[in-house]
Amino acid sequence: MLRILVGTAAGAQDHDDDVLVLETNLDDVAGEIIGYTRQRLLEAGALDVYAIPLQMKKDRPGVLLSVICRPADRERLEGILFTETQTFGIRRHTARRTTRDRAPCTVTTPWGEVAGKLGRHAGQTVFTPEFESCAQLARQFATPLRSVYRAAEDAFRAAGEKFVERAFAMALQPVNPAADHDHSHDHDHSHDHGHDHDHGHDHGHATTHDHGTDSTQGA
Repeated sequence: MLRILVGTAAGAQDHDDDVLVLETNLDDVAGEIIGYTRQRLLEAGALDVYAIPLQMKKDRPGVLLSVICRPADRERLEGILFTETQTFGIRRHTARRTTRDRAPCTVTTPWGEVAGKLGRHAGQTVFTPEFESCAQLARQFATPLRSVYRAAEDAFRAAGEKFVERAFAMALQPVNPAADHDHSHDHDHSHDHGHDHDHGHDHGHATTHDHGTDSTQGA
């Protein structure tokens, strides 16, 4: 069984957009601080954060810490960099990026449901299982993480092109403001009301609860 979540497909209409790249060179910051700073930046809305080893003045080993973000988030993320690393300066430049159409979905593995996202560009579709969703099942059932990933990818491949087309069609639907009346539930029920058709054969159907609910989008 595969479930499609209704939401807004990031980049579904505009494949190109502008992002900011923030950079600072660090040579007097412990690795644990860099890791903690990276987590804070991602939690605060950074699209990506990465560190690259480099050689600095007087042959000191250092790190180039780079942050990719939306222009509107610059001041908040620069504040975290200044606070956590005590850097004396941050460079920034605008970069143009091309993105895939995106749509959220959920696939069912032998251990349970795995959230993932679909990406499509120039007629090519890719599926990426979400790490946290896979890791939760791996811990719960003491099974290798790679096995959960593999099962999720197999479920996607078995779904076929109709599943992909339906996912993107639903993700592109505008959210209905009248339906968004502050319900805390997301209509993500699986209709397990005594009719799950578990008669020894797998229907492999996709459920498509189109109630206008919005889902979060990835970076």
